[in-house]
Amino acid sequence: MHELAIAQGIAEAVDAQAQKHQATHVREIHLQIGEAQGVVNDSLTFCFEMVASLYPLLEGSRLSIEFIPYRARCQHCASEFTVINFIRQCPACQGWETEVISGTEMQIDNIEIDAPMQAEE
Repeated sequence: MHELAIAQGIAEAVDAQAQKHQATHVREIHLQIGEAQGVVNDSLTFCFEMVASLYPLLEGSRLSIEFIPYRARCQHCASEFTVINFIRQCPACQGWETEVISGTEMQIDNIEIDAPMQAEE
């Protein structure tokens, strides 16, 4: 289950950023994950909840995951199409010379944090 390793990486990165910005708590983590990564939403959420409990700033945090469609463009006919079952053959001209245009992403888009109140001067 590679979701556990992904969850650990997310927790480490978010915890580091939360500390850097002096957060008191992380509320929500917005992710963009491409379909080609093969990540199972429920598995990642479960693993993240387990890992987040080890980080005081992350305990109770929520993941918000946007899955990006796996798409490609044919280099022969310029047709863009959704890749199904990881087969990148162009449905328009049957060509195999294709390039991936989306669906391989895995990134933290943004983090919602609670920060300490600043004293007014």
